[in-house]
Amino acid sequence: MILKKNKYLKHFIALIILASCSTTSKNIQIHSIESEERDPKDFQEIFGYQSYQEIFSYQSYSLSDLKTIQEMIESDVLNQKQLKNAKLLKNNYQKILSKKKYSLKLKPYQQYSKELIELIYKYNLPVNISWDEEKHLSLPENLLADKINGFCASLYDDAFASINKAAAQTSDPILVIYSQEYASFIKNLKSIDSNLMTVQYDASNFQEFSAEVLGINFSEKRFKKISNLNPNQKINFTPRPRSDINQVIIILDPQEYKSMIPALRYHGGSNFKYINFISALEEIDSPHQLLDYEDSWAPISKYITTKIKKDELASLEKFLELGALHEWLLMQILEQAGVQSANINGVTGSVIFKSNSCAKRKIPLQKISSDLFSS
Repeated sequence: MILKKNKYLKHFIALIILASCSTTSKNIQIHSIESEERDPKDFQEIFGYQSYQEIFSYQSYSLSDLKTIQEMIESDVLNQKQLKNAKLLKNNYQKILSKKKYSLKLKPYQQYSKELIELIYKYNLPVNISWDEEKHLSLPENLLADKINGFCASLYDDAFASINKAAAQTSDPILVIYSQEYASFIKNLKSIDSNLMTVQYDASNFQEFSAEVLGINFSEKRFKKISNLNPNQKINFTPRPRSDINQVIIILDPQEYKSMIPALRYHGGSNFKYINFISALEEIDSPHQLLDYEDSWAPISKYITTKIKKDELASLEKFLELGALHEWLLMQILEQAGVQSANINGVTGSVIFKSNSCAKRKIPLQKISSDLFSS
């Protein structure tokens, strides 16, 4: 079947609807330590949020989009690198729009069939879908944990690479808390840096576990010994967390974060930099739930944080899945259109596409903070 969209709806193609991490009384502010996506951000400031989000993420395909790109090229505000990127974008859009037909062979009763059809409809491209039990493009059951065709690594692997990069920037010991499900990631992390202390979370009480791993229990035992030397002397005492580390990397199941992060902050305060895995975002139904992770860090794309600030995000979990699905479909479109290379402001991260090679994705590590009293 051929799926096309009425041209009058061409600007309503936002594939994923995101909700903001702010309410009328709370605003989430997310700060990044990465700089790799700053040129596209400049494009956004110059040509407007909507055009940038749709065109640079390859979610909008129409002649008006091509006109917008041409206006970018003819402007006198782009630097040399931006001009090069705009010309590459124009060339890619010309190839995509000039192709008469795209073909996709999918497995019957494919898990994501409905979502794929909706995405194709919004693309406004002539895509022919056929259903074949034997010869079909494969999609993993888990779009986040498993590698999808066209990418060098899974979303989980790329998120872990961001954490690895942050860990490599310090020579101080790092505490890593992980659940059994992510043991393989820990092995890779330890092979890169031997200056790591790893603790598997297998307890049932988050408060007791946090007090133990952060040295609070040791501090209290030490005070008790000192007090026993002179029971008649009153000593003011506040338990102190350990001082041999300054970073705590947390790699847990999604449902464990909501209890672990508050417990760690209760005992450790602001003494540590807390870095979460991307799994921390998977059960975020409403963006204001990010307040549970206040002042911690997580691998989050610039696309997502922009949507959060614009109050356009409903569920991070669904958004991440649809974003990964969009990028899988985009890989098929780029290959069939004969695109040689593309720099994509991807939903899940910044994506570098090269023909006849797997796509590489970078996810910046960003800090989540809140201004609870602003309106």
